[in-house]
Amino acid sequence: MTEKAKTQRHELFDQAMKNYEEALQAGLKLQQESAKWWMGLVSHTGSVQEWQATWNEVSTRTMSTFQKRMEENLKLVEHSSKNSLELLKKAMDTASAETIPVAQTKLEELWQASLEGLRSNAKAISDANAKWVESWMQYVPKSGSRSAA
Repeated sequence: MTEKAKTQRHELFDQAMKNYEEALQAGLKLQQESAKWWMGLVSHTGSVQEWQATWNEVSTRTMSTFQKRMEENLKLVEHSSKNSLELLKKAMDTASAETIPVAQTKLEELWQASLEGLRSNAKAISDANAKWVESWMQYVPKSGSRSAA
């Protein structure tokens, strides 16, 4: 493997790890804010009608956002599936190479495409996770608030 390919692989791995860390930190923040919100909601004394109104409002507000994020996730899965099929085709082409130099070239192209696919998928997943977190953060009131709305 050339030095350039090793460097690219290292950079792609570092970027994937950075994206994963950012998504993890955002998820942890969401969990902390959610826990504070739930504790405030549970400690909030109110009538059954208030609870029902609160839950109806929250579920109505979140359903459209949830549907939008799920549609984005389905597109992400479809895109990843197409990329996987293209990589499989490249792998088959590599296996059918007639000479060793051609096979080596195709194998290097396969590795580069695989690493680029990994980078692209890691970024897409990180972006999707960030959108999920941002969406949910809209519905989690700031720390001092005790109501759901």
